[in-house]
Amino acid sequence: MINSTQNSAQFLEKSLHEKFVFYGKNAKEWMRKCVLLLPEINRLRIWEKKGFGSIYEYAAKLAGMSRNSVDEALRILRKVEDKPELRWVIDKKGINAIKPIIAIATQETANFWAEKAMEMSKNTLEVYVKEFKKAHMEEKNNESKFLPRKEFDAVPQAQNISMELDPEIANQLQKLKGQGNWNELMQKLLQAYQAQVEAKKPIPQENAKRYVPAKIEKYVLAKTNSTCAFPGCTKEYKYLHHTWRFALTKTHDPDSLIPLCKAHERMAHAGLIKNENQPPENWGIKLEADKTSEKWLKVDRWVAKHRESL
Repeated sequence: MINSTQNSAQFLEKSLHEKFVFYGKNAKEWMRKCVLLLPEINRLRIWEKKGFGSIYEYAAKLAGMSRNSVDEALRILRKVEDKPELRWVIDKKGINAIKPIIAIATQETANFWAEKAMEMSKNTLEVYVKEFKKAHMEEKNNESKFLPRKEFDAVPQAQNISMELDPEIANQLQKLKGQGNWNELMQKLLQAYQAQVEAKKPIPQENAKRYVPAKIEKYVLAKTNSTCAFPGCTKEYKYLHHTWRFALTKTHDPDSLIPLCKAHERMAHAGLIKNENQPPENWGIKLEADKTSEKWLKVDRWVAKHRESL
């Protein structure tokens, strides 16, 4: 009797949940349709002809839209009037999906950015746009200096870093620097730290199970102090990424296990990391994924699908 009651309760819970998810998905789809209609409704002042005091009252009473969401929808849709590819993304994924690319997409590049918006989450797309802009600026600087790309890349730009240190630590560093320069001192300290980490480097584990052994994980995270290894990113790592896909090698290799934040890990499995099988300091972004390796693509698609379900 107890089992029968429990089964009935579980069936009811499952049924209610499935209905809610179904209705929720439909509600989101209908809201996207409403958003796309707003500019024309506002232009033709249909809201006035139907007896409403404003477009805001019309949208609030008929679709439950807030004033801010109406303003945002009208603003963004004005910007994509000449970009049907981005309007299509709004119809499929909603207006939030194209926010990261509004300022960068042109009529000529709208199709490229529409594809990226469909493939990526909003957070991953924001990071990709940031990296894209950075690479684009480097390319412009390269052109303005009239230097070949290879030569330009070989001349690193100095950076200023501000740090707050305890007086005792600052004094010790000052003494270590002596009459030298900070760059030389920091290079020596980094080399000493890297040597200390490398001294504890574990051997690769072959024919391994899915989970990374603690010793290998500790070594890998020590190299970046548990931050994302992508150049310029200082976010906390979220995943240990196998640059040689684990599903294909069944190996946890400390040299090819790289800590990445969520967005850069998504970019890696979208095939958009340049030089991925080299050390992270050589990484950059790709405009398009390499589609020559079917096995590799299959693994990345599986990972992407698995991540979406989490």
